Amino acid sequence: MIFEAVVLAGGVGTRLREYTKDKPKWMVKIFDRPLIFYPVMTLKSVGVRKFVVVVSEKWRDEMEVYLKSLNIEFITVPNDAVEKENGYSFFLSKNYVSSEYFFLTMSDHIYSVEMVKALLKHNAGKDDVLICGDSDPRYINVAEATKILTDQEKRVLIIGKGLDNFTHIDTGLFLVRQKLFEVAEMLNSEKEAFSFSDIINRAIKLNYAIRVVDVAGGMWTEIDTVQDLMEAFEGKRRNVVEIVLKELGVKIV
Repeated sequence: MIFEAVVLAGGVGTRLREYTKDKPKWMVKIFDRPLIFYPVMTLKSVGVRKFVVVVSEKWRDEMEVYLKSLNIEFITVPNDAVEKENGYSFFLSKNYVSSEYFFLTMSDHIYSVEMVKALLKHNAGKDDVLICGDSDPRYINVAEATKILTDQEKRVLIIGKGLDNFTHIDTGLFLVRQKLFEVAEMLNSEKEAFSFSDIINRAIKLNYAIRVVDVAGGMWTEIDTVQDLMEAFEGKRRNVVEIVLKELGVKIV
């Protein structure tokens, strides 16, 4: 069982600004629950007990108030340089994770408990990173998604948004070994800003064992734009939201 999770919630949601105004992305509500509710409570439902949440310094107090209402054990890690991207946010969490393996999740992704269980099922202690990937995505805009190219053994060759040749889409859910922080430290000493995909790509060059667990056609989505948000209420993405809320025992009113 994996008992810890890192949640990256430092994003400002630029493409949602007309809807959010000055509020951060994790606060955007879908059926009266902020985006961060969905990954946190799904992970809690499979046994995660400790959450390390990286959040903008400006919104740390609001985050702590909300997390307390969820009755979970958590630590908030302030990020006063969110412009350095989510790789830097991951780097900031390094001193707060104690277990060898932990979940990593983006705060703007909504996914079913079955996807989390798929990662757990494939964790044999041999991989440094397991990426929950989807070879048949149905509830997102593929053009805007982070893409993954693997070989026939599902070993990751490259990951990034601009790939023309790819086999899977990144669902925003990972199972990570502590040693990946070594790569994050390396990039932090070299770059002003770097993404989590940059960390993965560097780790591949360093021969880390990184594989995709394919959840083809899985129930998941992400919220990046106002159009995405509208589809979560009255479109194809609503299917995912309804399934996840049902899994969590929450009724849509």
